[in-house]
Amino acid sequence: MENEVLNEYTKLVWTAIPDKLGKKKQELCQRFLRKCPNPLAIKRLSRIEKNEINEWAPEMLNFFAAIELGKLVTKSHEEIIGHAYSSIELGRKMVDHFQSEEQESVCIACTDIHNEIVDWKILFVGGGCECILYPDKIFQYALQCSAQGIVMIHNHPTGDIQPSKQDESFTRRLERGCEIIGLHLIDFMIVGRDTYHSWREASLLNELKK
Repeated sequence: MENEVLNEYTKLVWTAIPDKLGKKKQELCQRFLRKCPNPLAIKRLSRIEKNEINEWAPEMLNFFAAIELGKLVTKSHEEIIGHAYSSIELGRKMVDHFQSEEQESVCIACTDIHNEIVDWKILFVGGGCECILYPDKIFQYALQCSAQGIVMIHNHPTGDIQPSKQDESFTRRLERGCEIIGLHLIDFMIVGRDTYHSWREASLLNELKK
């Protein structure tokens, strides 16, 4: 799998450098691959290193512009407001949304009486492995949106979707708080790199096993 990625990476680097450079194209391609032998190396380039590469040839400016465009495309997501979703549909949307994120984040989707999403927002952003949550901020946002229910979505950049003890404890606190103020906690999702965990789905499965 790794070799396939590197082969595809090499092809893309070659394609991104214009043919009009003639023999210089091969020289630039080889030089760049020595500097950045894999996609992660590009991600780790400092601003100074990028400027140095740009000095190799004017065309390298277009090369990095294409990379930035790709990042922008990756971060662009379909609008989810105004549609009703099952946990499967919303889970897939959120996997797509958080796919390129390296920090833990928490977003809240607010729903109306028909369980349609009327608003959603990222409320908390943490580090690579931790995100501090404040229930009062969640409830304040939900009430401002006149929400009937909420779905909490929390990403794990590591890809591990198993709920931690902190996740489970916070879900219970959130559920109790929702009951007190008359909100419906529809679901609590943990999103990984290519899949998700749904607290609601897990609860239903446990009920069926009894």
